[in-house]
Amino acid sequence: MINPDGISMDNGQIVNEAAPDPNAALRFEDLTIDDELSLLDRVVRYVRSGIALQRLVHVKMIAETAKSVGSELTVSTLIPLLPPLVVDTESIIRQHLATQILPVSLICMFGHDPDFNPNEETHRSKYINKHKHKHNTNIKYEEKGYKIVTSIILNHINTLITDADMDVRKAASDALATLALYIKPEDVSSMILPIPLRMAIDTKPSSTNNKDNNNNNNNKEEGIFVLELYVNCS
Repeated sequence: MINPDGISMDNGQIVNEAAPDPNAALRFEDLTIDDELSLLDRVVRYVRSGIALQRLVHVKMIAETAKSVGSELTVSTLIPLLPPLVVDTESIIRQHLATQILPVSLICMFGHDPDFNPNEETHRSKYINKHKHKHNTNIKYEEKGYKIVTSIILNHINTLITDADMDVRKAASDALATLALYIKPEDVSSMILPIPLRMAIDTKPSSTNNKDNNNNNNNKEEGIFVLELYVNCS
């Protein structure tokens, strides 16, 4: 299996694989997908591709893959793929990654439940009525996955929610607002709320650059939006 950090094992020894050269001319074989690979191996290989289209296609498959392999492999194999994608040069890839983060997080925390379907929890419009009082129920967490979500994944959301691209921020805000309703109530104030609060009360000095000012205003709006949504649905 391909290692998610771009390294392979040969008789127990780590063998570094050369990173794709973005300036190299594309060949036909570079544009093809190896259909003989398992879903997990395809995602692991192609989200690291030097070709943006291949990355995009397979970023959209991360949640589906997580559901198929379960929480253990999601934590050990898929989560390590996220850091370079969070800062991908293509905003459309960052945007779609943000939409995948919520179902992946829920799989990490609840993937041991065979009846769990992350596709039903992707957007708050499908979620709010069904889970409005989720914090009042007794939820059983996969503790290792919960720790991954509240440390690593929340850091990724924190990065995406302040992205320069508005669509990326909206997708990340959507994910954070819904994820907050699944976090243990005693952890919300320390782990979740500081993110939108920091955005809503951002006191950076005004810039002469209109684009910078617009980004600051949009970040405040997204922070307020997350706070209001959480309050209304909790």
